[in-house]
Formats: sequence, structure tokens, C-alpha cells
Amino acid sequence: MTGLLAGVDVGTTNCKVGVYTVDGTAVVERRRPTPADAGNLVAGVLDDLRRCVAEAGAPDAVGVTGVAEGGLPLDDDLLPMGPMLWWHDKRATGEAGWLAERVGRESIFATTGVDVAARTPLASWLWVRRHQPALLDRMRVWVGIPELVATVLAGNPLSHRTFAGRSGAYDQLLDRYDEDLLGLAGVRAGQLPDQHVGAAVAGPLPVGTPVVVAGHDHLVAAHAAGAREPGDVVDSLGTAEAVVTVSERAAPRAAAGSGMSWNRTVDGTRWAMVSGFPHCGRLLEWLCSLASPAGDVAGLEKVAASVDRRPTGIVVLPYLEGLGAPAPDPHRRLSVHDLAPGQGLPDVLVGALEGASFHARWLAEHHAEHTDTKLHAVTVLGGPSRGTAWMTVKAHVMPGPVRSTATPDAACAGAALLAGAAVGMPAPVLRSAVLARDDLLADRYDAIYRGGFLPRVREVA
Repeated sequence: MTGLLAGVDVGTTNCKVGVYTVDGTAVVERRRPTPADAGNLVAGVLDDLRRCVAEAGAPDAVGVTGVAEGGLPLDDDLLPMGPMLWWHDKRATGEAGWLAERVGRESIFATTGVDVAARTPLASWLWVRRHQPALLDRMRVWVGIPELVATVLAGNPLSHRTFAGRSGAYDQLLDRYDEDLLGLAGVRAGQLPDQHVGAAVAGPLPVGTPVVVAGHDHLVAAHAAGAREPGDVVDSLGTAEAVVTVSERAAPRAAAGSGMSWNRTVDGTRWAMVSGFPHCGRLLEWLCSLASPAGDVAGLEKVAASVDRRPTGIVVLPYLEGLGAPAPDPHRRLSVHDLAPGQGLPDVLVGALEGASFHARWLAEHHAEHTDTKLHAVTVLGGPSRGTAWMTVKAHVMPGPVRSTATPDAACAGAALLAGAAVGMPAPVLRSAVLARDDLLADRYDAIYRGGFLPRVREVA
């Protein structure tokens, strides 16, 4: 045993690879932009894994995580039969509507934990069945995009129940695919991977190295950050923002249509409710572009530091392309309210960070209501959590004490730790620190949230 573990995180924007010690401390990490082509994506990940291993040493196991939904069919030789479909692809919008009408949105949600949408794999399979039926007939297996990387490493199809749980065709309570739902698209359970551990056959790892699909990235990161007990909340920031709440029970049927979903935790011991703000990354990029010519976070931090009035009193509904969970409204757009005389662009930029934080709290409160949990600890993680401006706001908006992980990529490190757990090692919690919080300021934010944000966001929702 080397005492090293490797992690791979296949994200929408970037693919991350790292080698870590058994407590999640990074030895070496690499990242590169995520290609649109499957071959280039896999080649890039394998190259970065090879470089990391050459620098740090061979790991005892490698864990793979990444985006849910999306995927592609593989042939008998485990080669792609078509382009990758990503979670943000809208082509299956009509099929999602057909599923909601034919089967029933509430019925699908109660069985699968998924609020069916265009990104749902079952809807994608229906689209492929209607437009390219031969692909589904001839494919050996359908894999998600992170699962593709693990499958290439192991030479055998691999997945994880938390990815299956995002498919829209997996019975969460019975822990198996629903044959009736699969039958709607003419897909067989045997065409979907059911193993999450394999062994490296070649490439950048020694032959026989355990290859583990750790699970859906948001759930992997949440577990690594310590969200393991009912009421624990993780606010994961990245290209999309996801709020994850751990609970003792699955979400009720009444949560259908809310844009929220439920799944098992990655270790299978609890349930997790998940909902998000899909345009988090774009919002941050846009705010940075307004803050300075360089368009970087440093410019936004400088502008935010010049704003003395906190809270700003401005209510920003931060929806660049529609509102998702917890009250879907595709026509909602970003709007600014209650701008006072003397306030300008810097105040509006901070107001937008406040509005995004209010939205995350709104999601967490809906989770608590639907799962009968009491919110307490909130842990914020992800690249944008490195900035001071947004985290200062979150520390005063989110309920209870707010912690921030010290690990820049909790999903990648978490995948490595879960790979270690799969081969008998402990799965420690990543280090984090409590963010400073002024109770009087938190009370003022609470007043704006309840008296300003909620009434505004509910006007149309």
C-alpha cells in the first residue's frame, strides 16, 4: 500500500485529476477544459492521470465522479457510437413533457426521485429511440460521461447507484431499474452498468489497481465535506450551484414539480435532497465582467470591498435564464428592486451576490420542509467559495454556522477518499473552517430575505 489515492472529477467546464493522501491532502492536481468530444475527453483525463502518477507515485485506488445526466451509447468494444449528450442539452424537452403526461410527474418523482426534464436520461433515451432507434438496439451499454472514463480505465462498464438514481428510470426504494419505465424507451436493464468497482486493465495505472465510480459529484462532495447526518447541508458552487440536504427519509410526492430531486447518499445510509441554481457560474462570470475590464474575481472582490452598506437593501432576483427549483418559471429573468438614491453599480453587484445567497437559503428551507429536518450546519465548497465577498454574504444569509472547506475541489478529493473506502480505508471528512458571523448583521439579512426577497420571488412563482 502506498497511502496514496487518485481522484477524477469530470465537470461541465473542467476535468480535474489529483493524487491525495488518505486524509484528502492534495499531493498533485491537474485540470483542463472539458472537451465536447468523448475521445478527447478520455485522452485528456488519462494523460493528466499519467502525469499525476508519474509525479506523486502509484495510488492504491482511483475514484471517478462528475456530472450526472448526460451520457452516450457504447458498442461491443466499448467505443462511442455517437456524440455525448450533456445535462444542459434541451433536445429531449418534448419527450420529458410526454413522460410527465403519459406516466405522471408525481408518479415518476415518487418512484425515481427525479423531477423529469429534458436533461433526464430517460427522456434522452426516448429522443434517441424516436430519432436514431438503431443506436439503442445495437448498443452494448449506455454510460454517463464520468462513467465513460471509469469504463475505459477498467475495460468493463461501471456506474454507481447515485448516477442510476438520476436516470428517471431507477426505483430508488427497490434499488433497481424499473422495467416499465425502461420499456417506454426500449432500453433493457442489461444495457445499463450495475457495478461500481473494477480493476485497471492498462494505461496510466498499474494493472489491477481498483477503479471505483464514487458517485454523482454533488453527493460525493457533500459526503467528503461531512454532510452525513440528517439536517446537514452542503452548498456546492461551480458551473452550477447545488444545495444538498441529508435526511432520514425520501422526499414526499408533494415535492414533484418543484425542480428538486432525491437520491441515496453515496454511502447508501441516508437520503439526500438536491436542487440547484444552474446558472451560478454564468452569473459570477457576468458580475466579474461588469466589475473590471479584466473580468476576473479579483476585480469583483475589489469592487465589493468598496461597498460599506450591508446588506445593501437591494433585492436582486439573480435568474439569467429562468428560475428552476423550488418554483420553476422558465420566463423569469434577472431583475433589480429597491435601489436607493446614491447607490450604483458596486451596490448592485453585491446585491446580486446577496440575491444568489438568498436563493440558496430558499432551497435549503424547502428541503427542510419536505424532509422534516431541522437545518443546522451548512458547508460551502467549490471554486467560487475561495472568494471573500460572496462567502461573507453567505455566512450571514444561510441559517446556522457556515463552514468553508479548505479543499479547492472537494468532489475530486472526495472521489479519491471514497475509492479508498471501497478498498477498506477510512473515509475522513475534509478539513473546513467556520466563517466569521456577526449576529446583528445576520438579523438584518434575515429581515431583507423575509421582507424583500421572498415576496419578490413569489410574485410570479
